[in-house]
Amino acid sequence: MGQFEALPGYFQAYATDNSTGVDAAGNKHLEFVVHGSWKDLFASIPNDTDDFVYKFLVLARHGQGHHNVGVELYGEPEWDRYWSKLDGDEHRHWLDAHLTPLGIEQARDTGALILSPMCKELGLPDVFYCSPMRRCIETFIGSWSQILEGDGPVPVHIVENLRETLGEHTCDKRVNQKGVLENYQGASINTRTLQLLYDQGYPDQDQLWKQDHRETDTEMDERIHLGLSRALSGSERFVSITCHSGVIQSALRVLAHPPVGHLNTGGIVCCVVRCKVADRK
Repeated sequence: MGQFEALPGYFQAYATDNSTGVDAAGNKHLEFVVHGSWKDLFASIPNDTDDFVYKFLVLARHGQGHHNVGVELYGEPEWDRYWSKLDGDEHRHWLDAHLTPLGIEQARDTGALILSPMCKELGLPDVFYCSPMRRCIETFIGSWSQILEGDGPVPVHIVENLRETLGEHTCDKRVNQKGVLENYQGASINTRTLQLLYDQGYPDQDQLWKQDHRETDTEMDERIHLGLSRALSGSERFVSITCHSGVIQSALRVLAHPPVGHLNTGGIVCCVVRCKVADRK
């Protein structure tokens, strides 16, 4: 898994080679190490060479979903043992969970407080990627609706391998693609419209989720490596991924980046990534 790696010295989440991890409380992990602005930080990213290209990667966790409420209500042990295997309870439905009202608010706050200041200095990301799960699509709409201007579609690449931990938990089982397209394709994002882009041959039904097996960290890291390979394989330098806490944790492991603990729903992790050119072909 040496195809790409995060570089230290940009954010407090990975301040030095010896960093061992930080807690996301108060967004300390997003504080700059030496730079005074987003613009200065971005300008300091090394130029591409014959051997390596460099990316600025924004990993955004979805806002609170109904499954997150279930975990808080029942406690993690009981959630894992029983409730996570159901489609919901008498109050909420969490199979491929939607955002809660708080989750929608969190997505909007992330857009206003983090993404908007960032994009005022850097411009918009060169490319958007997103998990196919409904809570992530809804988070993308909420967080970027205050930033995107002009007209025309906003292309968002849906990547199946950027999904949350697979298996057993119904919140991580996706609904069929047809239903997602009916509900979200062409949705308004400020003055623009959402354009979900799927790979050719993308399966309508979920073919990855299994009722009797929960994905291990090793299995997930292999899958997320494939997802990152897709997201980092293009010429784009500023890359946005809207996904899940488990995906972000796995991505940090794959990138040899220190862990970021207790990332809240709606939270963001940023890092600079070096990609080996030979392995990208």
